[in-house]
Amino acid sequence: MTNVLNRISGLSNAKVVFVSEMAEFDLDSTVSIDAVLPRIEKESGFKICRITSRYQHLDVLMSQAAAEHFETDSSNGVVSVEKDKKKKKTFRITYDPRIIGARSLLPPDAVLAPPAMEFSVAESRRHVWNTAAAFGVSAALTIPVVVLEWSHDPMVKFTGSFACLLLATLVQVIAIPRFYVPALKALIYSRVIEMDMLVVLSITAAYLYSVVAFALTIAGVGVEQKAFFETSTLLITLVLLGRLVSTIARIKAVTVVSLRSLQAETALLIQPDGETTSIDARLLQFGDVIRVLPHSRVVTDGKVIAGESAVNESMVTGESALLPKQAGDLLIAGTVNNAGTLDLQLQRLCGANSITDIANLVENALGAKPRVQDLADRVASYFISAVLGIAVIVFVIHLAIAIKVQGRNAGGAVGVAITYAIAVLAISCPCALGLAVPMVLVIAGGVAARAGIIIKAADATERGFKTTDVVFDKTGTLTKGDLQVVYTEEFQSFVGKETVRALTKCLVASNDHPVSVTIASHLADQPTAAQVLENFKSIPGAGIQAQWQGSVIKGGSAHWLGLEGHADVAQLLDQSMTCFCVTLDDELLVAFGLKSTLREEAASVIAELQRRKITCHIVSGDAPKVVEAAARTLGVDLGDAVARSSPAEKQRYVQTLQDNGKKVLFCGDGTNDAVAVAQADVGVQIGSTSDVTGAVADVVLLGGLDGVVTLLDVSKRAYRRIRFNFIWTAMYNFFAIMLAAGAFVKFRIPPAYAGLGEIVSITPVMLAAASLALGRKVGAASS
Repeated sequence: MTNVLNRISGLSNAKVVFVSEMAEFDLDSTVSIDAVLPRIEKESGFKICRITSRYQHLDVLMSQAAAEHFETDSSNGVVSVEKDKKKKKTFRITYDPRIIGARSLLPPDAVLAPPAMEFSVAESRRHVWNTAAAFGVSAALTIPVVVLEWSHDPMVKFTGSFACLLLATLVQVIAIPRFYVPALKALIYSRVIEMDMLVVLSITAAYLYSVVAFALTIAGVGVEQKAFFETSTLLITLVLLGRLVSTIARIKAVTVVSLRSLQAETALLIQPDGETTSIDARLLQFGDVIRVLPHSRVVTDGKVIAGESAVNESMVTGESALLPKQAGDLLIAGTVNNAGTLDLQLQRLCGANSITDIANLVENALGAKPRVQDLADRVASYFISAVLGIAVIVFVIHLAIAIKVQGRNAGGAVGVAITYAIAVLAISCPCALGLAVPMVLVIAGGVAARAGIIIKAADATERGFKTTDVVFDKTGTLTKGDLQVVYTEEFQSFVGKETVRALTKCLVASNDHPVSVTIASHLADQPTAAQVLENFKSIPGAGIQAQWQGSVIKGGSAHWLGLEGHADVAQLLDQSMTCFCVTLDDELLVAFGLKSTLREEAASVIAELQRRKITCHIVSGDAPKVVEAAARTLGVDLGDAVARSSPAEKQRYVQTLQDNGKKVLFCGDGTNDAVAVAQADVGVQIGSTSDVTGAVADVVLLGGLDGVVTLLDVSKRAYRRIRFNFIWTAMYNFFAIMLAAGAFVKFRIPPAYAGLGEIVSITPVMLAAASLALGRKVGAASS
């Protein structure tokens, strides 16, 4: 698929996720997607479905006449109405929910169709059923062939050979769409030899040799190596069995860790008269108010407008404590209400809420290949060519042995040698190598997501376990986001105190730094006259400045404003407060003293990291005494605690550690951290579900700082399983090829059983990946 996408002009940045059966790419504006998709289907052999996130979909059961009444006009909100080719009365209505609601567009005589599975899941299940059917038919045809070929009765064996030829031919027909067509498409369109070609060569060689041997026997020509129709039929049947098992295992693995299962299917809609009605969650629309009953799942994102309760958000954020909720608080889709009843004003629709955002990020991260995956792909690209070469060498060696050592004639020697070559081709399996990394990353990403850790970059899992140093920002990261103004000192000036408050309120209103947000909240309820400031300028790590009536007004740290020597300001700094000062033409107008509370888990997280021999650092734009106080409380060496750091200085600090050979994880809250996050080997941001899509970090923690430890555990466990998968794959293929080639005189793998190779090679890889989800709770211990 990757080769097909890369070859199409106008298409770039192709990413293919084999495990979840998804691909994404950028398309030039001059190229039509409608023209590209059929070509991709033709050249890849895969069925393609375009996924769009801009619109909502409704699958509706209705008559053709009702469907024809829809006008597919974007002005009325209906984008398209498409008939399901496999279900006569099912139509998919695509609409813009910002223009028209689901209940408004549903025809009176129409009903919702059963919820449709995701396209990739539906296609995977359809593939399972098709493969199971093919395996069943192939097995039914193969069993008589095996019985007849292994019969010791000469008459039965002779007359049965005709039946074997017919049955083996039918099994070959089954193999055409499953092996021959994909192999030839890959060879013709992509000019690559894939694993299907190994299967094709082995079953074709076994079948054609058997046909020739059978024809010569019928013609009365003596053939030393008789026909072996059971070899080709058993190979096809066993390879189909292996693919059936691996597909089922892959679907189960992806489903187990999928967050989409958290989406509730029904909602309790509050009518205008106050009565409640249970409706399908797909029929929710903007403006709805829904009721969340005790111990029920929150259907979608929204704001509480009535009621009080506590909510368990652990399944989304990883935070185990129940969080109190009341009017004005936000609720996250997929979380579970506790004992109270809450009325929720809907803000996002199902299919476009936090569950969808997080699930999409986890799935999209798999499209980025870590370096270890590139290594696996390079090895796999040479593997098949190497196997073909080995098969030729094995054939030549056994041909020579049969003629020179065993004294066989040419026909008999070819018959013996070809069985070894067939076994080598059939037993070799690069599939395990191809799945060694992505299967582990899928499970690791899902396990992390359920713990409130969203891995946005796949290679963060690979780099995380190598971490030697963790650098924390202080404000909003080690401390809680809610700073409090505990001291205010207003100084005499010609503008008056009310004007000072108004200017300060206007200055901080548009800035999103935690200190500015706290000051704005503190002044929000104080009546002030409106003021107009101009030429705003934000200085990261320092403060804000603007102009007012020709004068320069500044707000920020005492260090930036040169006020550390001021007696009142120095007193605040001596008490380890964060100090925010406002000056007008360098005259001090007001000083605010702010205090923050360290996160409850901060000390234990740092202690755990230090127990693991990981050095912890604190870098902050705050004053030295504030940073030193935090470092002492948390047990961080004062030499590793740096104050008054601008964003550029934070980045240089991380780079200095890296220059000394350290692998650095930087953890911040997304405020003035972007350059340091980008510089670090692993960039981590503490955020909320609303921050997750816009975060620039490799990893977003939806819970607390505990997620740092959990991330390292997941990374370590994933790396161990990837390493095991590589070792297992190498050992399997080495010994399997040796046994198939006859390297051990008394032991060999007959070609008829070589088809079991796919099951044998893939099963340990699947089990190793699945054990990530079945193991102990991440964060508790690594295993």
